[in-house]
Amino acid sequence: MNLTIRLITAMLLVSCLWARGEDAYVSPVTGQTFKPGGKFTLEQIKARDERVLKKTGGFINLKAEGPLALFVDARAKATLTVDEVQRLYRLGTHLDCNTLKLPRGADTPLAYARKQMETRQPLLLVAVIEGDETLPALSIFPEERIGLVNADRLKKGGDASVVELRISKEIWRAMGFIGGVGFSPAENDMMQPYYTLEELDANRHPYIQPMNMARMQAMWKRFGVKKARRIPYAVAVKEGWAQPPTNDFQRAVWDRVKAAQDAAKTNAPAAK
Repeated sequence: MNLTIRLITAMLLVSCLWARGEDAYVSPVTGQTFKPGGKFTLEQIKARDERVLKKTGGFINLKAEGPLALFVDARAKATLTVDEVQRLYRLGTHLDCNTLKLPRGADTPLAYARKQMETRQPLLLVAVIEGDETLPALSIFPEERIGLVNADRLKKGGDASVVELRISKEIWRAMGFIGGVGFSPAENDMMQPYYTLEELDANRHPYIQPMNMARMQAMWKRFGVKKARRIPYAVAVKEGWAQPPTNDFQRAVWDRVKAAQDAAKTNAPAAK
């Protein structure tokens, strides 16, 4: 009985120490804490990390920079549509973005959008509006980086869920047109030329395809937008912007890359 109690006490003590993180191994490559009982042992994890560190020197996490996209629900009763677009936009572009749920009030749709662009200074603004029969389902003002999605024009022949899906699709189309994508040759891309609600509903991929997402991201560079990246230290050294090494792994990578660059300069043919 005493032995059982001692074993339980020891196990609880080990659990407490582990929970407090004492002597826990945190991978410098993945940032994850090693937990026993997984597919690999601690020795295997450490050996893998050492191989990666020798090759790369570790990784540098770069934050996203520049102005952010803004998705606005300017209807009297907002929905979760812009939140879902925000989620997919972050996943697809590795850029952050903002949402705003603020009724339009007495302003005209374009005046409302211009006011938000002026006060918030986003990368682009796509606003979902209602109560304006003069505008089509989608209006694009590329020079001002503004798109307007008219919910009233998207209500024909559909319940609330269908309407919200149409609005989501039109937000993506607005982003694409503002971002210089234009009509896409890719089948099922939201940037296909759609002229009816039936054609819009038929597309089962309610977002921009990766190829056109990349084209749009290239356009955003003009406005100082940079996406979040995880870069090997070796790549940063090759590109010439890495900080001087702070550990033995980085120092070895630094010396190796610099030596290769010096050798390439020495062996380069002389300019005529």
